[in-house]
Amino acid sequence: MWRQSLLLVLAVAACNKAPIEVSRGDNSSDYNHAALQHAVDKFVAQGRTPKAYGELATTMLVLRPGMDRAVGEEAELRLVVFALGPVQAMSGKPMSEQIDALALTVWPTLLAPEIAADEIARKRPEKSLELYPKPGEDTRTFMLRLCDGPLAHQCQRIVPEHQGAVIAALAIRRATERTRNAVGACRMCATEPGWHESVRQWEALDLLAAGSIHDVERQADPDNWPTAGKASEADPGLPEAEINEIGQVVISGQRYSANRRVEALKDLRNDQPAIALHLRPELTLAQVKGVISDARKSGATKIAVIARSPRYPWDRRIYWVADGVGTRAGLRATDTLQLLLDAVDHVAGPGAIARVD
Repeated sequence: MWRQSLLLVLAVAACNKAPIEVSRGDNSSDYNHAALQHAVDKFVAQGRTPKAYGELATTMLVLRPGMDRAVGEEAELRLVVFALGPVQAMSGKPMSEQIDALALTVWPTLLAPEIAADEIARKRPEKSLELYPKPGEDTRTFMLRLCDGPLAHQCQRIVPEHQGAVIAALAIRRATERTRNAVGACRMCATEPGWHESVRQWEALDLLAAGSIHDVERQADPDNWPTAGKASEADPGLPEAEINEIGQVVISGQRYSANRRVEALKDLRNDQPAIALHLRPELTLAQVKGVISDARKSGATKIAVIARSPRYPWDRRIYWVADGVGTRAGLRATDTLQLLLDAVDHVAGPGAIARVD
């Protein structure tokens, strides 16, 4: 029932935001238009921040049952246009900062159904409420739930550390569509170019996000990591480097070719004895042995390979690997890293060292 849905929204507001005083206005002759304007004024006075936007969006949901179609359409227009400022302010910043600022405040509203489409006599679908954070959820828990629930089709096959980029792109795409529709349905907007400029600005953000999202989806597929079994251990958070398709060492997005790999790994290690390597599961043991040799030359005395649990949320695990010591698997140099780890799973437990030679 809508009343139950409304209570959930209010609970979210109580747990995540300062209390919001609004009039339900169910019998108001202005269909909550004055309350809507008051909420907008408050948002502007608070500096149009992501937090202020989250309060505005929650207020809109509380007021929605008392709105008629015209006020609902105005609320929809204002919500999608006002979201532009917080999103633009965070654009270009590290994804971790965007997640902290936008995941619980702006993205849920942009991903949800339009306000104007939710007629007074209809219930808002219960599924749409799953797009909003639940009481007590932090950003990681919220995004993991989204990608295992209402957004499963879009991001369940994305490892958790890259889900933010995918959800951000989905929110921007949805905001672009909603802004086009809201401005197109607005009669007064025809003579005010600012509304149409907001459409163009959302389109620019959408184009920017779309330009990189396919690479993110490709790189974040869990199949890019070996599958973890019983000989793996929980990831301890070691300094990490990736070996890409052409053998370059990749650290924090920076690529290092053959003549700089050892130096890059030494800088990564920073006097720590152990490092972790992101190696593709189809690498041959001969290739893995070469990477281990570079890691040894950098001064690393312990080397881990990052793996993924076989089911969502693709938890990070590690295997210890070495040449010259460890559990023998009786494999050839042309066999794959995944085959080695599978063999070790059958004969050893957590903490075993997988011998690559």
